[in-house]
Amino acid sequence: MNILIVDDSITMLNILKKNITKWGHTVYTSENGVAAWEKLKTEPVDIVISDWMMPEMNGIELCKKLRKENNNRYVYFIVISVENNLEKIVYALNSGADDYIAKPVNFDELKARLGIGTRIVNLEKALKNKYKIIKKNYFQTIQMFLNLLDVYNEKLGGHSRRVSRLSLKIATMHPDISENEYQIIEAAGLLHDIGMIGLPCEILTKKRTELNSDEKQQFLSHCVRGEIMLNEIEFMRPISKLIRSHHEQYNGKGFPDGLTGEEIPLQAQIISAASIYDNLVHRGKMPLEDIPGKLYQFKDHILESSIVNCLLSINLKHIEEENRKQFIEVSINNLEKGMRLARDVRMKTGAIIIPESTKLTRHSIEKLLNYKLLNQFDQKVYIYKNLE
Repeated sequence: MNILIVDDSITMLNILKKNITKWGHTVYTSENGVAAWEKLKTEPVDIVISDWMMPEMNGIELCKKLRKENNNRYVYFIVISVENNLEKIVYALNSGADDYIAKPVNFDELKARLGIGTRIVNLEKALKNKYKIIKKNYFQTIQMFLNLLDVYNEKLGGHSRRVSRLSLKIATMHPDISENEYQIIEAAGLLHDIGMIGLPCEILTKKRTELNSDEKQQFLSHCVRGEIMLNEIEFMRPISKLIRSHHEQYNGKGFPDGLTGEEIPLQAQIISAASIYDNLVHRGKMPLEDIPGKLYQFKDHILESSIVNCLLSINLKHIEEENRKQFIEVSINNLEKGMRLARDVRMKTGAIIIPESTKLTRHSIEKLLNYKLLNQFDQKVYIYKNLE
């Protein structure tokens, strides 16, 4: 083990170092908590043995700082103190210490307690290595399925990647999604259409209304097919459940189970919303400015309202990013007569207030100001860079 000894007594440091080195450990030393903290940031310390009472930063303060700020690996912490009462021991353990030894130190006892620390640290390292292997297998499996999607249909693979990115973006914005759920949502977005593999490619190119009865049944089966494909892999089962539900609708008219409202997993609703949005933009070629109107039609009908609000916010940012490429953004208070609009100016609902290419007049500027005061207009105004 790599062991850091912290004590303001040089004599005690030397005695501890001599004995612990003799037991086969690598030993580092520091004379106070501040110096010890710097060493903890640079050296691969496994166990800390620290005196309680020290200048600048005492042993308990060092332990609390370690527990608060070091999340990369577990460091076993032993406190040494002249105090030997239950109150002090409980306080040290509640502060994050793993063990407590009273002075004068009995070196047979210290050796035994270091043995306990060594077993715990080794167990933690073994668990971390197993987790790394599982995580590696997890991502390799996802990549394998994604490669299959690309081989089956390159456009479907592109759609899946975009849905994954957008699903993650919605997840980070949604107040009811925790950080622990991000990875599952991102992976489910990548693989949400995995059940399409093996179906006739013509199904991908037709609108739903153009499918014959056999093609429609095959299409409707792809959510369940995707679930079955992934359900055989234990660590993919949380993803498979979301894949099954990604075509459910808030009004209960989706498939395969006809779930309604909160019966649909929120993560699956996010993936559904991302897929619908991507299809509007890339398959339907719908202008970004027209999408809010469509999303308002879906609100609490096909999609849950809070998710629609996330999409509206994302779509607005996409509009702004697109407009910055060719146009300049002008605040409503700085609009001038004669400026020509580079994009439609719309209400929050998507309804057009003033169409693209309109040359602004005093009347039209006053109109925009009135809509702003009524809180019916919050979109930026873009005008052509060339004002002529």
